[in-house]
Amino acid sequence: MSFHFTPDLSPATGRPDIEVSLPEEPRQAFPRRAMRAAVAAGVFLGTTFAIAVVFFIPVIVFNLSRIEALEIAGRHIPVTQFADELGALFWGTFIVALAFTSFIASLLLFATGRIIRPHRKPVRTDDALVHLNVLRLSGAER
Repeated sequence: MSFHFTPDLSPATGRPDIEVSLPEEPRQAFPRRAMRAAVAAGVFLGTTFAIAVVFFIPVIVFNLSRIEALEIAGRHIPVTQFADELGALFWGTFIVALAFTSFIASLLLFATGRIIRPHRKPVRTDDALVHLNVLRLSGAER
């Protein structure tokens, strides 16, 4: 079947005179991206600090319940040493909270709304197995 195109311009009347491409999305400026990164880091650290405080509350309640005029477990401890011990306990709890927050952040970043599917390699036409399968299928039809 052969087609002949007429020199008539009537099929081209519906097309625009000038080709217009879709506008590209503007790239974010560096200060804006830096501000978003700083806000994300601030939210991350604030959340970590809040979780550390929540985790630390049982520790502080337990340690405050043991105080008897700064005599702990039968020995006298100065207030500064007790405050140092509480500070060390808090920073240990902060590290645990940091690990917990990092785990939750990684889940939110990498697993939100995505379905994990196995990656299949495309079949190459120059692969010998493809040709063998084609020969095997065509061989029974002979």
